[in-house]
Amino acid sequence: MIESEGEISGPKLSPGEALPFRCHPGLACFNTCCRDKRLTLLPYDALRLARGLGCRSDELLAQRVELEIEPGSGWPTLRLRLAEDGRCPFVRDVGCAVYAYRPTCCRIFPLARAVRLESRDEASETFFIAAEGSSCLGFGAKDGLTVEDWARDQGLDPYRAANNRIARLFLHPRRPRPLSLSSAELHAVVMALYNLDVFRSFVARPGFGARSVFEGAAVERALASDEALLDLGQDWLAAQLFSAPF
Repeated sequence: MIESEGEISGPKLSPGEALPFRCHPGLACFNTCCRDKRLTLLPYDALRLARGLGCRSDELLAQRVELEIEPGSGWPTLRLRLAEDGRCPFVRDVGCAVYAYRPTCCRIFPLARAVRLESRDEASETFFIAAEGSSCLGFGAKDGLTVEDWARDQGLDPYRAANNRIARLFLHPRRPRPLSLSSAELHAVVMALYNLDVFRSFVARPGFGARSVFEGAAVERALASDEALLDLGQDWLAAQLFSAPF
């Protein structure tokens, strides 16, 4: 999770500025960027990827990802488990096999995005060209899109909204820096943010709403929708870890 602009190297882009980049199969480097990368999965990424693959969240965690602790923040995060030769497991000669539900880190390339929370419900963002100067041959395109057009073209908008929502938890004002989690707290974070099928069973237990002060309607919405369940999981974790809602 990028917590400050100082963690990003590369020129900043204004909202109306054109991104001089275009990736296509005609480039000699096509698909080579999907190798030897740290492909992070944010919670909404994991939700969409499991749904697209038609698998349960616990199957995704067991078969496709690796767990690591962010050294700066202390939050547990997931990353895709690469093949033995360092390639993304979903890359094919013709491109990405999971393109329609690829994670944020792939959708946003070659950009990086820093988020600042302005209030409980508002966040500001800044985009940077993070891959400029690399071996990527997509730079220099004359028909580049603006940042906003690029985001829409890449289907990034719902991911941006979900990632802004999770930023409220990751950047919670009561979060110690760095965060230090017990094994039980680590299990709770992974379950509520990434293992939604298991968390749904937990939420469905009798008395969950009363124990966690969630209204019955909120629990019912969470049991019927993955997105609502992830929202509830973030609220539940804020109360469990920091004894405070957003």
